[in-house]
Amino acid sequence: MEQIQLNILLEFVYPEVLALLTDYEKNISIVLQYGFGSVKAEDAQEIVEAVIMEQGKTALIH
Repeated sequence: MEQIQLNILLEFVYPEVLALLTDYEKNISIVLQYGFGSVKAEDAQEIVEAVIMEQGKTALIH
């Protein structure tokens, strides 16, 4: 297992999505079960989606 900040992972695997995230989301720590080397772009996309969805739970919609 490996713990890493989301922005570091995305810089190497899926950099085009960094502009879509807030600073808070970029700095979230995530745990990679099989380590950094096993993460593909599809995996990074799922992680980003999960982070956005989790942060959206606290948003107030008018």
